[in-house]
Amino acid sequence: MDHYEMVEKLSQKANVTYEEAKATLEKCDWDMLDALVMLEAAGKVKTTPDTSAQYSTQPQVVETTSDQHSKNKQEFVSGMQKLWNFICKMFQKGNANSFTIFRRQEEVVTMPVTVLVMLVLFIWPASMILLLIGMFCGLRYKFSGPDFGENNPVNNAIEKAADTVQNEQEK
Repeated sequence: MDHYEMVEKLSQKANVTYEEAKATLEKCDWDMLDALVMLEAAGKVKTTPDTSAQYSTQPQVVETTSDQHSKNKQEFVSGMQKLWNFICKMFQKGNANSFTIFRRQEEVVTMPVTVLVMLVLFIWPASMILLLIGMFCGLRYKFSGPDFGENNPVNNAIEKAADTVQNEQEK
């Protein structure tokens, strides 16, 4: 370790200025431990709540790049598993619930919510325009399934919108 690195390390460990660390190391003939002890004895070591000096006779364990790579890979795989589990859960919910289109109280089409979501995602503007045009042509929409009860706010909003369209058409 060259002198510059030693000064930097002592400055960080003892939490003193660069100049103080350099002067102390020069006095101690560039012995890091002696310099740290001298700074402590002089009361110049500034401690912060989240830093503390630690000494150990045990060799320091350094994480190798292959260990870090392995750790990053495990974190990535874990994140991908969580994402996959979330996607599977959403598909299960989407397939358990359905979207139904009615015309004059008669069921015209029923599809899983998953299909509706795919249509909206892949043909965004066209699907929304078709749903709106359908309302003006007298179609009504309803979500049903275990996640949609009788007094569901989504179905209530859709009914309210359909009633508004119907009232405007009758004027």
